[in-house]
Order: sequence, then structure tokens, then C-alpha cells
Amino acid sequence: MKKKIHITYLQLLQVISLGLVKEIVKQNQLSGCQNLKPIKGAEYNGIYIGSPGRDIYFMLPYLSEKQMKEVAINMNKYFPKIPPKNNVNVSACIRFIYGQFEKQGILKSDKQFEKMKKKKPDWKLSRKFLKILYKIFEEQQNFYGLTILCEIEGHRLGDEALIYKNKKKLKEMEKKYLKCIEFAHNSKSYKHMFTPYFWAFKYFKKFGNKEKALKYSKLLIENANEYCERYVKTKELAYILRISESIKYIKEKSFDNGKKLFKKYKTKIKSKHLREAFRMAKI
Repeated sequence: MKKKIHITYLQLLQVISLGLVKEIVKQNQLSGCQNLKPIKGAEYNGIYIGSPGRDIYFMLPYLSEKQMKEVAINMNKYFPKIPPKNNVNVSACIRFIYGQFEKQGILKSDKQFEKMKKKKPDWKLSRKFLKILYKIFEEQQNFYGLTILCEIEGHRLGDEALIYKNKKKLKEMEKKYLKCIEFAHNSKSYKHMFTPYFWAFKYFKKFGNKEKALKYSKLLIENANEYCERYVKTKELAYILRISESIKYIKEKSFDNGKKLFKKYKTKIKSKHLREAFRMAKI
């Protein structure tokens, strides 16, 4: 049985027109919303929090194919083509369309993993809609949009691979991350020229595939050295910790404890972030 609709179709189009990544939209900007009961988490101190990805997710069961296409066309109008300084809000918008309101999904914690295994998420409608959006991005040559779609779908495939212990899903995840990196080079999205290697490493590690986990750990180091500094100008700990985690894994799992690789990078480190990651890993 479908839940009561929380917003009208015309209001959904209006939310999208106000901007895909706006964190807050005043109620009086959205006609008719004053009398609506907003979805849980969509209102704070009387202010409607604009989250088109979240609204789209809850509206998907009520949309016809024609309406889905119209929503995707409207999203395309406002979706950035040039990578913004901060990708977080754009990525969150697509992540919300899967109904994933928590970052990192299964990789967040063992508790979150058990929760998702029990819930068995269903992303059929989300994928149906995003396939339409993907096709529009292809037609418009929005390589940044394609980068983000591939990144988030890679995460979801990785989640499914772990939930169902499915090697086929894991392979699909790998292909999707590599496609993400390919599009990133076309769109000059420097973040996505190295971070998908980290997520591939994490999913392969959790799946128990040491060979692939080592492969993507090494690719992360190599590409972070080249591209991390171009994206992260300041000393951001999150990226350093991720690279350091990969270095520690290589040190622990590779046949020579990573000596050959580490020797190479000791003399060829361009990135101060990579240098700091090596220091944190005690290399």
C-alpha cells in the first residue's frame, strides 16, 4: 500500500527549479507547502529544507514514465556541468534518490551493515529514474553528471555485493567505478580521478578479495599523488586518513610489505597529502 503523497508533482518540479543542492528553501518560496505535512527531516524551525533528491525518492512510486522523464529533464537543467569546489551536495542529491540518507552505506559501520542486510534495500524505481537521467546526460555530454551517477551507482552495487555475497555485483561495481574515473577525466573532476579507487579498495577488502583490494590501494596512492592536491587545496584529514588506510593495508598484506612501492614513492611524492599519509602510516 502506497504512503500518502507528501508533495504534489508540480511542487516537485518547483523544488527542483529552486536548485538541486540548496540546503534550505524558505517555505514561502514553495507555493502551497505551508499546509503540507513535510516528510520526516524536511522541516527545521518552520523552514522547509529543500532536498530534491529526497523528494524525488519519495515521489517515485507516484510518477508515470512520462513524469519521470519530465523530472529528469528538469534536473538536467540545473545539474552542474563543471565540477563545483565541493562535490558533497551534488553527490548527496543523487544518493538521496536511492533513499540512502546516510553517507557511506554499508561501509559506515558493522551496525549499518547489519541493518541494510536485514532491510534488503530495493532500488528498482531509483535505477529506472536514474537510467533516464543517465541517457539525458549522455545526450547533453554532461560528463560531470555521468561521473556522479557512476560513482553513486558503484556504491550501491558494492552494497548489494556485500549484502548478497554476490561476485557478479562486485564485478559490476568495479566496472562502474572505472567508468566514473573515465568520465572524471573528461569533466576534469579531480576528486573522482582518485577517490573511486579508495571505495573499490574498501568494498573488495570487506568482500575478502585481497588481490583486488591491494590493486586498488596501489592505484589510489598513484593517482592521489597526481590529483589529490588539485582537488584538496587545504590539509583535509579525511583524504589523508583514507590514503593512510590503504598504505597500512599494503604494508600488512603485500608479499614484500610494500617495500618496493614505498621505496618508489619516498622519492617521487608530489602531494603533501600523500606525504602526510605515509607519515601517519609510519612508513
